[in-house]
Amino acid sequence: MKKLILTICCFTLLTTHLFSQTFMTRTGKISFNASAPSSPEKIEAINNEVANIIDAKRGEVIFQGPIKSFKFEKELMQEHFNENYMESDKYPRSDFKGTITDSG
Repeated sequence: MKKLILTICCFTLLTTHLFSQTFMTRTGKISFNASAPSSPEKIEAINNEVANIIDAKRGEVIFQGPIKSFKFEKELMQEHFNENYMESDKYPRSDFKGTITDSG
C-alpha cells in the first residue's frame, strides 16, 4: 500500500513538472544608465545577481535583486548610490511583479 501511494505521489509530481511552463534563473542581469547628455561622467551600473521566475502558463513574471549588487565603474558612485539614493541598508532588495498579457 505504501509503495502504491508513493508511486502515485511521484507520478503526480513528475506529471505536474512536465506540463509546467515555469522558467527560473538566479543569474539574471539588470543594468541602467542615468547619464545626462551634459554630464561629464557616465552613470551606469549592472547587477548580475537577479533572480527571475516566469510562469508562462499564468503569464506571471517576478524579478528580485539585491540593491548592493549594482556595480559602478567608480566606487564612490556605488557608495553614494547605496547610501544617499537607494538607502540600501533600509531597502536591501528590489522586487518587480508583473503580468504578461496578449497584445495581439
